[in-house]
Amino acid sequence: MYIDIIVPEVGDGVTQATISEWINSVGDPVDEGETIVEIMTDKAAFEVPSPATGILKEIVIESDTEVAVGSVIGRIAVAK
Repeated sequence: MYIDIIVPEVGDGVTQATISEWINSVGDPVDEGETIVEIMTDKAAFEVPSPATGILKEIVIESDTEVAVGSVIGRIAVAK
């Protein structure tokens, strides 16, 4: 089973963010709540926590790419 990592809403009127840096690599174990990726908007930088405990299975959007808020940027494989 996979859990999507989604760009969160970070403020009123913010519709785009840039993936600054993935903290983990594909295949790394992650714990729910730990910072997994950093994003930037035109106003601030944000740490995005892992939504689940598991293995980072896929990075859908690479660093230095602009994406819409709500976009799937990665996936975590979790045990059923």
